[in-house]
Amino acid sequence: MLSDAFFSFHYSVNRLLRIKRALLLGIISCLVGCEQPDSDAINSSSLPTTSATIDIQPSRETLTRGVYHDLLLNPHQVSNAEQATFLQDLLEGLTAYDHAGHPIPAVAESWRTEDYKTWFFILREGATWSNGDAVTAQDFVQSWQHLARSNSPLKTYLSFLTLANAQAVLNGNMAPTKLGVEAIEPRVLRIQLDKPTPALPAMLTHVALLPLYQKESTQFVSNGAYKLIDQQANFIHLEKNPHYWAQQKVSFKFVDYQKISAFEPVSKVDWVLAPQQAMTPLQYFPTLCTHYYEFNFSHPLLQKSAVRKALISMISTRSIVQDVLPTMQPTTNFLPHSMQMDAEQAWEPVVVEQILGQQGITESNPLKLTLTYDHVAPNAEIAQRLIRMWSQSDMIRVNAQPVSRQQLLEKRAKRDFQVIRSGWCADYNEPSAFLNLFYSQAADNQAGYHNTQVDQLLEATLLPQSDTQRNSIYAKLIAQLQQDYVVLPIFQYTTPVFLHPTVTGYLLDNPTGTIYSKDLYRKVSEMRQ
Repeated sequence: MLSDAFFSFHYSVNRLLRIKRALLLGIISCLVGCEQPDSDAINSSSLPTTSATIDIQPSRETLTRGVYHDLLLNPHQVSNAEQATFLQDLLEGLTAYDHAGHPIPAVAESWRTEDYKTWFFILREGATWSNGDAVTAQDFVQSWQHLARSNSPLKTYLSFLTLANAQAVLNGNMAPTKLGVEAIEPRVLRIQLDKPTPALPAMLTHVALLPLYQKESTQFVSNGAYKLIDQQANFIHLEKNPHYWAQQKVSFKFVDYQKISAFEPVSKVDWVLAPQQAMTPLQYFPTLCTHYYEFNFSHPLLQKSAVRKALISMISTRSIVQDVLPTMQPTTNFLPHSMQMDAEQAWEPVVVEQILGQQGITESNPLKLTLTYDHVAPNAEIAQRLIRMWSQSDMIRVNAQPVSRQQLLEKRAKRDFQVIRSGWCADYNEPSAFLNLFYSQAADNQAGYHNTQVDQLLEATLLPQSDTQRNSIYAKLIAQLQQDYVVLPIFQYTTPVFLHPTVTGYLLDNPTGTIYSKDLYRKVSEMRQ
């Protein structure tokens, strides 16, 4: 059963199966209580039922998270953010995110590599499953192999990781046992990649890479901060996992996931992602997503950075966003704030007519542009505002080309556009997730941008070096891309979240969309014990 997306806007990206993008958009989801063929869906027949009375009043011991969607026990079938959050309470991967959204050790206490192609992840000696069994490297090997042979759309992430032989395995030309992942010792996992990937620790936070217990069991066995207890009516009950390696740092003893309807008030719930009611107060978390317009670099005038500079300088993103999407963050930078590395471009006065005149553009020989966008709210309104701003100059003529979303994607893929609405969401919180788009040979570089210096800098980031050295290269890349005016950024997306005023333990500038229950705690001292 399909339901409405969380948001009415969409991103014109063509890597359809990236889970982070799917989570933010809520593309496919199923309400709790609907019939599902997936045996891993949680329902009243798959869990023991208790008769205890549910008290959802704020408690120091219990955190209640409201959800609108069905919850699953299989990370390979995740299709929305609520399912991912639930599973990240139960299961823990090799790496996780800290409060700020940076990758940190989780089941893996450390890792090492010499060339970014061959990695060794050392698992914690105290990492165990909720039944007391040790978590081993082989658990990850088998879980990833199971993902590769499943029908999950998320299995393409194995190829995105550049995991050795992943594409051949996914194509059916090799057995899953040939994947580039091997348990060389019970606590040592060897990961072999096809090409250097310095951002691998950040990429391993992906929900599809969570481990699954490999032995037969009548109960769901977890390795995360919480374990599954039962389901009662619209509540799914979790309890602190006493075998979790960092259980002493977990504040809430219980976490309840409560199914709520779109019309149900959430004032007695501690946490709801994208509330379906208009309400305050809401917290707006930044995301790793940018809404922007692309230029076609094969266009004889748009390929000139001076022309792009003139066009961009005429746009006030704040004026565009404030009345249409006031909760979004207007921006002049393609990268999310968490990745900008203080490489802001210095402001300089721009005389548009002078710049355009130097390129042979005049009132009698104006720059004629076609602006392509998908004719849905709020994209149509934003496009019209862009047209009005550019049309203030007699040297520019803009033709609006509203199309369907499918036509938009097709035109972008064929490079059949001049200026087109676009966007990008990253799968992990690291600059390469955005910067790699501008590599001349990148499949997603559909605007045709090509700068030899940018290619060289991107290739240099793959060489063995310190994080400081790589960040220095990133800063140069960002500066060069800003100097080239490669895209017209409009805003960065945010995610609305209702959080009970007594709950804390999170940072509002965390762009990953991940808030683990294990990190949250209650601020008040008057709550019942």
